[in-house]
This record gives sequence, C-alpha cells and structure tokens, in this order.
Amino acid sequence: MVILHTETLKKWGGQQNRVLSEAIGLKKRGHKVILACHKASILAEKAKENNITVYEVNMVKQAHLITIPRLVNIIKKEKVDIVSTHSSVDSWAGGIAAKLTGRCLVRFRHNLYQIGRDPLTRLIYYLPDKIIAISDSVKDILVGCGLKIERIKVIHSSVNHDLFNLNGKDLRKELCITPETVVIGNTSTFAQIKGQEYLLQAFNTIARKIPCILLFAGRLNEPHITRYLSYVEDELRNRVIFLGHRDDIPRVLKTIDVFVYPSVLEGLGTALLEAMAMERPVVVSDIPTFRYFISDMHNGVFFKLRDPGDMAEKVVSLMKNHDLQEQLGRNARTTVIGKFSLDTMLTSTEAVYEEVLKRRQ
Repeated sequence: MVILHTETLKKWGGQQNRVLSEAIGLKKRGHKVILACHKASILAEKAKENNITVYEVNMVKQAHLITIPRLVNIIKKEKVDIVSTHSSVDSWAGGIAAKLTGRCLVRFRHNLYQIGRDPLTRLIYYLPDKIIAISDSVKDILVGCGLKIERIKVIHSSVNHDLFNLNGKDLRKELCITPETVVIGNTSTFAQIKGQEYLLQAFNTIARKIPCILLFAGRLNEPHITRYLSYVEDELRNRVIFLGHRDDIPRVLKTIDVFVYPSVLEGLGTALLEAMAMERPVVVSDIPTFRYFISDMHNGVFFKLRDPGDMAEKVVSLMKNHDLQEQLGRNARTTVIGKFSLDTMLTSTEAVYEEVLKRRQ
C-alpha cells in the first residue's frame, strides 16, 4: 500500500509520535509511507531522519486553495492508495484532496474536544471511509456527538517498549544530580490541559516534606518558564529544572523516580505510557481516560483532578514507600507491553487500511 499521512501541527506530542511510529513501522513491513506536514515542523525533521518521504506544505486555513491542489498532485504523483488525516486543518485539505482523486480516506481522532454542530464541521467526519480513535474515551466522545459506532475503530497509540531500556543510562551526571537525590518529573507537552501548573503548586508541599528535584522535559520558551515558575515559592525555584524538548526521553525517564501526570483532558497520554514502559511508578489525575488502563494502587496512583493538595499527599506517600514504587513500576510496564504494543497497533491499522481498500474494489 501507498499511504499518505497529513498533519497540521508544528510541535511535538503524542499525536505526532503516533504518526511517525506508524510511518516507520509500516515502512518496515513493506508499505510506502509519505508525510505531508507543516513547514519546519518537528515531525518533518524526525521523518526525514528516518528516511520517510516528506512534503512540507503550508497547513493553514488561509492556504487551502493552494494546499488542496498540491495534495492532489502529491497523491497522483506518488500513486497514493490511502490518505490518513490527523488534525482539523489537514483533515479538510487532505480529505477534500482524497475525495477529488477517488482515494480512500481514514480520519484519525486524537483528542476529546467536542465536534461542532455546524454542517461544515459535520461534513469532515462524514467524508472518511473509517475513523480511527486512539482510545476508548475518544470513541465515546465521537459516538456522543452522533457518529455511528460502526464507522469507528479504536486502535490505541503504542509504545515501542524495546526503546525503554531499564538498564540504560540516566541524566544525573549531566545534570549534576547525585544518585541519592529524589527526582519527580513530567515529560508531556506544555499546554493548559496537561496541568503542569498543578504539579508546580503541589511541589511547594512535596519539597518541604521530602527534599527533591522537579524535572520537566518539553519545549518551553523563556517567558513561559517565568510564568510556570511563579507557581513555586522563591526558595524552591532552584530545585525545578526545565530541560526543553528532548530526543532522549528514555534517559530523562530513567532519571525520574516518580512520574506525575496531572492532565485535565487527555485522549490517551503517550508520555504517560512511555513512563510506564520505563517501569516508573506513576501518579496520575483521576480522569476517565486513565481509568481504562490504570487501576489505583496496582499500576499507578490516582489523585483528585485539579487538586494540588491531594496530588502532594499521594506523591509524598509513594516517595516514602520504595517497595510500592517497585511494584507499581513492574505492573505499569506489564500493562504497556500487554495493551499498547507497537506490533498490535501496526497490525490493527494495516487491517483497517486493507478493509477500506477492499470495500472500494
């Protein structure tokens, strides 16, 4: 098969990780995978590094009259069989280009935002031959918005657990963190829905009860660092480390003793799955998405949503219990291997592509 993925966003996150993982995996299985994504995006850079064919286009609404014809030309030139779209803007451009060229169209849905009720927004969800939801929570939202369940297939985003070597190196020496220093941390994209401000507020309590360091990995510019640090008391700010975007997330996770994930709204949570794959004990916000694969005190610990006090209490309690940390970490990795394997994701996605192609024949 020849598969064209379209993607709007420049930044890096779980959505872009899913696109790249599928592209690399299906290429290894003998398919040709092409990306059409925004100019100067992190996804474009990473795809090129992995020898994936990339077309950089201007994925903004104002450029549809240029972008759609260009995508049509790419589809014809590369003899594309299936167009897979991921974000709102590229789903319009890619969806229309697929229909103009008579190609199969698969729409991926990664988030939990409600679908608008206006006819044009509804149209974009009726164009695809199939919709792939990355989690059961995403599927529930789509069904709640009126889409027929038989048009939706849940295929969880995955983690290649082989990349998360439990015996690999950490960053403690590079960051001048002593082996005995406790590190709590988070590696998700910085955004309001990710809830990092609640973790920073909780750190004021955590650090006074157990001396520790708070470590973040995620792209963030200087003005935003200043804003986030404002949640932390002055005398504790030197214990907060912002690493920025990192391509060595396994080493970052190896450095972290307790992983905290305070998301308010989450389609799945790739950063969380990566931490679980690294056998980190995880403390997470109690939201429906996480209830699908985390059991409290089995493979993770829940705290009340948007509650820094409860978060701090749960983190401190876990930091004092090394046996529980090890137990939670082992169970977390087992969960990822069992439910979120790369092979399962690739095989399931392949099956959807073959199904929609067969239907067209």
